[in-house]
Amino acid sequence: MFTIIQKFFALHHHLNLPGIGSFSVETIPANIDFTNRNITPARHNIIFNNDEKPDEKKLFDFISQELNIDESKAVQKLKEFSTQLQESLNVNQPISFRGIGTLSKQSTDAISFQPESAPSYYPELIAERVIRKNIAHTVLVGEEEKTSDEMQAVLSQPAAANDKWWVAAIILAAIGIAAIVAYYVMHPAN
Repeated sequence: MFTIIQKFFALHHHLNLPGIGSFSVETIPANIDFTNRNITPARHNIIFNNDEKPDEKKLFDFISQELNIDESKAVQKLKEFSTQLQESLNVNQPISFRGIGTLSKQSTDAISFQPESAPSYYPELIAERVIRKNIAHTVLVGEEEKTSDEMQAVLSQPAAANDKWWVAAIILAAIGIAAIVAYYVMHPAN
């Protein structure tokens, strides 16, 4: 019965055992860590919940198909299996499901679960930005996308307005000096 339960869990990613609790698979998506320049792959965590959930017809159908028996006998087999698990837990004997984890009794009502460590199928990757010289790539400038060639042309143009800043400064200084002279001419010092 252990292999049937493990097979059902592997195929459906959830399992409700009457009188024990429910197992489910939580998928943690891949993550990009820009500061450390790495990409961690997606992984799966198995979660156990002590709450009673309603029996699943899917599980009964699966057991009856695997054992080649009718559904009422499959329900009876699952209840017997669940009772055996509860009895094992009541005498503080841990129950291990290959590929899922280990159940053990902690207190009178609480069942603790230690998930089996899942193998890592994909390694963590190092992510570094690659910019090749003399190859055009898109660059975000404000809200516009421009190519690196366009930006290079804009940045390499001589700044005509910035080269003649001193002309504006001389004109403003001359106006200021003229205003001061006009003031003292109209208001002679007594």
